[in-house]
This record gives sequence, structure tokens and C-alpha cells, in this order.
Amino acid sequence: MRKLHAVKLQRIGSAVALLFAAGTASALDYSYSGFANVTAGRVFSGSGLNIGYPNPQTWPQCPSCYVADFSHGSVYETSWTLKPESRAGLQGTVNFTSDFSFTGQLMARHAAEEAKLDIEWAFLSYNLSPKFTLQAGRKRLPLFYFSDFQDVSFAYNWVRVPPDVYGWAVVNYNGANITYRDDIAGWAVKSNAYAGQEHSKENPIAKLERPERQDISWDNMMGIDLELNRDWFTARFSYNKSKQRSVLWLPEGQVQTSPDPDLYGKSSPQTFSSAAFNIDLDNWVGRSEFSRITRTPARGSYRGYMIGGGYRIGKFLPMITISELRAYSAGDASKHVETDSNIGVTLRYQLNDSSSLKLQVDRSRWDFLDGTDSKRKLMTVSYDMIF
Repeated sequence: MRKLHAVKLQRIGSAVALLFAAGTASALDYSYSGFANVTAGRVFSGSGLNIGYPNPQTWPQCPSCYVADFSHGSVYETSWTLKPESRAGLQGTVNFTSDFSFTGQLMARHAAEEAKLDIEWAFLSYNLSPKFTLQAGRKRLPLFYFSDFQDVSFAYNWVRVPPDVYGWAVVNYNGANITYRDDIAGWAVKSNAYAGQEHSKENPIAKLERPERQDISWDNMMGIDLELNRDWFTARFSYNKSKQRSVLWLPEGQVQTSPDPDLYGKSSPQTFSSAAFNIDLDNWVGRSEFSRITRTPARGSYRGYMIGGGYRIGKFLPMITISELRAYSAGDASKHVETDSNIGVTLRYQLNDSSSLKLQVDRSRWDFLDGTDSKRKLMTVSYDMIF
């Protein structure tokens, strides 16, 4: 995501005010909404091998640390803190006609220990017909089921989406998409095809490796997803391909760190595929998602999953979720080199239609498959709201 280096907060406020003033003056239809969560957490035990990740210059207490959100460099250590996951967002839509509109979203958060204000959405929409919508601009990258609304903690039952599935360097793209919606044989069908690119400067996930600036690019991006819903069951399938490149900024100049330029040139291919199956049957809740990421031979490949279940009891929803990510060697895609796993127990209490409280305890283990590992336990509490 692009940090707003040159735009001061006051100017953003003025721009938003002018937008709404223009909408009023022109009798345009507009709407806005927002969301926020205040989340506190701490690691209360950690042990095992210190592999120097996350980088010890920024997070010196590892392995007594927990990476809650790889994409934004959000890490808890042994003291209570609000910084890693507390955030707020404001979004608005201006309707120029019944079929033509603009949507924007601003996000405020800490990412890799830095306060940031980012543009998450900025796109135009045009309804080609009742079933087809064309959009162009900046959007969330829909790699997985919760990707579109991953920042809206109120919208799901955990404190956070499982990082073993959702922790990747790029979460937005700039491009265009076409969306299809229909009802077919009793099924609500939604499909989306898109193309674009993202050049992420000072990427937060790269700060987990080392403190220097690193830019990550995903170019020639193309993807498609399909979502099916009927009564209490929802399924979603997605596929994305692109070319990735990472550049590290050092005092002596810029160095391409991925892929190896001598072997693979300026970029290397990668694919992401996922399948999600969700259940909301009476008081029963089931969540599952399976992912496969292929980056060989330039980089390693990964297979991940999460499976969770819970049962509503009045305003309470207790839930248990297991997740896992398996890493495979870059040189040999069949060589299993690491397994990261997590067990999370969550209790959600619904305060009202627009706010909730959550308590979550996670136990994480990184198994390096050579007789060594690292472990940590995390407790988080969160107040989530929409408005």
C-alpha cells in the first residue's frame, strides 16, 4: 500500500469536506460509513529457537513475540500494547447517476511500528446491466474469502483472520475488474475477474526481515473468483497469477533481492489459489479455507489451511480454530522445510447490532523440521464497532 507521504491529514480532511460539499451543491447522492477496533494484546510465554525473525533490531524479545498480521508487520511482544492491530477506517460513495459511482476508503493504523494513513479503496463503478458491474481504480486484492473486509474486525468472529492463511506481502491492486451476480437454480452466484498491478513501497512485511526499506511489486496480475451461496452454506474459489519482484534500498544503492537477477531476470511468476467453505446453520458456525501458493523455482511454495467451528449461546459465540502453513523448498517443491501452526480459542460477545467484545488466546508453533522449533502464546482483547 502506498503511504501518503506528501498529503497531510488536514488536506485529506479538507478534500473529504470539499467532496461532500460538492455532492450537496450538485444534489449528488452520497453515503459514508466507518469501522474501528481497539485491540490490546501481549505474549505471555515464548520459548525455543530464535531465528532472527522478526528482525531483532525492531522486535528484540523474540521468540517471545507473535506475528498477528504479516501483511502489515503487526507484532506483539511481552508488554500489553494497542499498536499492532488497533485501526479505524472511513469509506464513502458518491453516486453520480443510478449506475455510475465513486467509492473511497481511508485506513489509519500502525504498520511495522509506524503510524500510517493509507488509501485502501479509490475506484469508479459502472453498472453495465443488472448482472454486470465494471470497476476501475484501487481495490483490495481478493486472494481469499475475507480479503475484501479483512480490516473490518466486527465482520468476523475472531480478533483477526488466521495469519497462517492471510499473511502475504500485497493486499491491494490498481487495475480493473468486472463482477457478475445472478441467482441460478436456487444459488446466489457472484464471480469477479480482474487485472492490474501493485508497487508497494516500504512494504511492511519486508520490515519483519530487516529494517531497511524494501519495495515489493506484483505485476501482470490476473485473477478470477467464484462465490456460491445457498441458505446456510457458502463456498468460494479463487485463482491469481502475477510476477513478483523485491528491491532492497541500501546506502550503496538498490539491490534486487527476489528473484535472483542472475538466474531469473527482473521478475518471477507466482500463483495463488484458494477454496473456502463456510456454514451458518441455526446456532452452528463453521469456517474453513485452504490455500496453495506456488513460487518455484525462484522462491519457495506454500500450502495452508484453517478450520474453525463454534456455537452461539445467546449473545456469546465461543469458537476454536486451527490453522497451518507448510513451506516447501525453492529448489525442490516436494521438500517440506517448515510447518507453522496455530490453535486459537475465541469468545465473542455481541453488545448490539454494531459492536462486539472479543477475547482470544492463541498458541503458535514454528516447527523447523530439524529437531528445533519456537513457540509462543498470545492473549488479545478487542472492542469492534461499525458506524
